[in-house]
Amino acid sequence: MGNREQTVLLVSNDAGFCAALRREFSLNAEQVRVTAVSSVDAARRILEEDFPAVILLEEDAVAAPSGGPQGRAPSLEAVVAPLAVHAPVVVIGSAEKREELSGLIDADAVDFVAREGESLKTALRMIERRLRQARERVANAAEPFGDGDEDFGEVLRHELNNPLTGILGNAELLLAEIHRKNDGQIPQGGEQRLETIAALAVRLRETVRRLSQEWEARQHPVP
Repeated sequence: MGNREQTVLLVSNDAGFCAALRREFSLNAEQVRVTAVSSVDAARRILEEDFPAVILLEEDAVAAPSGGPQGRAPSLEAVVAPLAVHAPVVVIGSAEKREELSGLIDADAVDFVAREGESLKTALRMIERRLRQARERVANAAEPFGDGDEDFGEVLRHELNNPLTGILGNAELLLAEIHRKNDGQIPQGGEQRLETIAALAVRLRETVRRLSQEWEARQHPVP
């Protein structure tokens, strides 16, 4: 199980960057496959069938919708939040975009790398950390809760705390802004925060489902 191949889903329309990332993994990592697509729509199709350990998204791959020059690009948060339900996302983008993703970053669903000269090296470190975490989860899958209820409680706190923190943090910020304006309208940026809350709630639901299945399997092992 320790030699199981891991997939990094790369979403980038920069051919040179894709080639550099593939080269880094071919030289320095075993059992890692890089699947590269040039658009978020293509990434969504991949996620219908594949289960990457981590997703790397370049901001430039978030294109405006088709339909003419009036089309506006979706917010980065609106794009990243649904992807983060499937796997942790490492985002490379302009520095000012970090605040937009703060809820997902605080929930440990997203890592952010400011686009600069060393952004590839920084992104690689973050990807390697996420891959290591995924390997550890697989290695511990046979005995996910250790030897007792205390271990189960520790796993439960660890697995649920981050998405709950993100949900509560975004909800509190949104409510504070609504109360401040007091005009009955969703404030600017409110839709993005609601999308983040929804994505983190789905992540939380899937985590609870997985932990429940693992607990049931432990309590009633197949002979």
